Order: sequence, then structure tokens, then C-alpha cells
Amino acid sequence: MTTLHEGNSTLRHVSMQLAQTTMNLAIIGLFALLVLASFHGYAHGGSVRTLGVLAANSLFLVLYLARRPAKIETDSLPLWLLAFAGTAAPLLMRPAPRGVFVPGTVVQVAGLALLIVALLSLRRSFAVVPANRGIRDGGLYRVVRHPVYLAELTIMLGIVLANPSARNGVIWGCECLVQFARALAEERLLSADPLYVTYCKQVRYRLIPGIL
Repeated sequence: MTTLHEGNSTLRHVSMQLAQTTMNLAIIGLFALLVLASFHGYAHGGSVRTLGVLAANSLFLVLYLARRPAKIETDSLPLWLLAFAGTAAPLLMRPAPRGVFVPGTVVQVAGLALLIVALLSLRRSFAVVPANRGIRDGGLYRVVRHPVYLAELTIMLGIVLANPSARNGVIWGCECLVQFARALAEERLLSADPLYVTYCKQVRYRLIPGIL
């Protein structure tokens, strides 16, 4: 009976390891595609916005590959899928006519600048799924607990302003829910670390200073 239980446990462990490896490769592939797409966009219409997109996507790929080993990382497949969905959501947006192009572009550029600073603040503690790769409390992490998610949502809001449509609006609304769910999941995992508990007492807001 014990041998059967151990065999089942080993099988579950191997299955989870295989699933995580597959998702890791999928995320690396997604980041690589984003880099290629943004390079193509910059090459065919170089601007501050397209350069920012290229820089941000390149940082995502580099930091994901260079991230430090996790002290603990979730093995929840739904959370891995949630992370993949949150990362891929911007690819679902489509161009639309009659947008407020200039304000939309300004919001996108502001979001891209915010994202680059947030990623540089996070450095090798970068994670896509809930994991403890070291508690970061410098840079933008002095202002809110999840500046990367805030920046991503700002960029997508700029896309919606420049390309207003029901489709893009719904995708942005879904992304807000996904990113908030990811933030809560990360905090649940990191709350096992006393350093993070102390950090949360110092930085009260998750996404928007003074509001949320």
C-alpha cells in the first residue's frame, strides 16, 4: 500500500515538473516572440513608443532567463495558466479607427517608462508565477507592491485609448482582473516570509498609491 502511494506521489511530482517545464518553455517562447514582433515594429516605424516596447520586451526576456533560483515557487497549474494569460493578453488587442491617438500614445509611453523602471527595480527577483526570489523594496517598490502590473495596465489603457473598441475594452478589463488576482496570489505565497510581511506594513498599496 505504501509503495503504491509513493508511486502515485512520484508520478504526480514528475507530471507537475513536466507541466512546469512546458510552461517555462512556452513563456520563454512568448517573450521571444514579443521581442521579435517589437523589433519588427521598431524597424518599420521607429519611434519613442516602438523603441520603448522593444526595450521592455527585451528586459522581460533577459530577466526571465537570468532570474535567481526561487526559495519557493507555486506548483499550481491554474496560477501558471493565469500568468501565461496575463502575459499574452496584449497580443489579443487589435487596431481600431477613430482613436485619441496622441493621448493614447502618451499614456503608452508613460506606461513603458514606468515598466522599464519597475523591471530594473525588480532585477533578478523577476517572476511570472508566484515565487520568492528575494524581497525587493527599492525603486518603484517603495511606492506600490506591484509596479510591473501597474505599468502593464497603463500601457494597455493607452492602447485602448488609441484603438477604442469593445473588444479592446473587454480585454483591458479582463487584464485588470487577471493582474489583481496574480498580485493576491503572489502576496499569499510571499507572506510566509517575515521580510515580506514587514514590507507590506511599510508599503500599503498594491497598485495605485492612496487608492488600491
